[in-house]
Amino acid sequence: MASCAVFGHRNEFYYSGKEEKIYSIINDLVENRGVTEFYNGYRGEFDEICADYVYWLKKHGFPEIKNILVLAYLRNNKFDKFVLPYLFDESEYLLDKYVPPRAAIIETNKRLALKADYILSGVDSECWKCGGAYIAVEYGRKHGKTIISIFS
Repeated sequence: MASCAVFGHRNEFYYSGKEEKIYSIINDLVENRGVTEFYNGYRGEFDEICADYVYWLKKHGFPEIKNILVLAYLRNNKFDKFVLPYLFDESEYLLDKYVPPRAAIIETNKRLALKADYILSGVDSECWKCGGAYIAVEYGRKHGKTIISIFS
């Protein structure tokens, strides 16, 4: 059983025309590499495309795969209502200590990069150091993770 983390630009990058490449990579991960868990922060267009397709695959022949929403923040109090988006099977919070909110996404992404066997990257190689997705993918690369980019 293998896992894949999804990292892409929030909304400043346009993924139109890349959907078929994304679907092809996800199919390969499931059918040939044994990936059954997809971790997704669900924070931008790339994350949405991936979550939608994993959900579709689950409903069309691969019921064993899981779509897992990765939370960067915990609820503030017991009265906050968290509703898991229908695309996801479960959610997971990866941090084990307090992290200031401004650093929570970066730290969560680093933990996720370490946890996953594969990283599906929607980070544009032309975009030098453009945000948390770039940092997460590079962190995974430095720790020997298999990076699969939609741009290669």
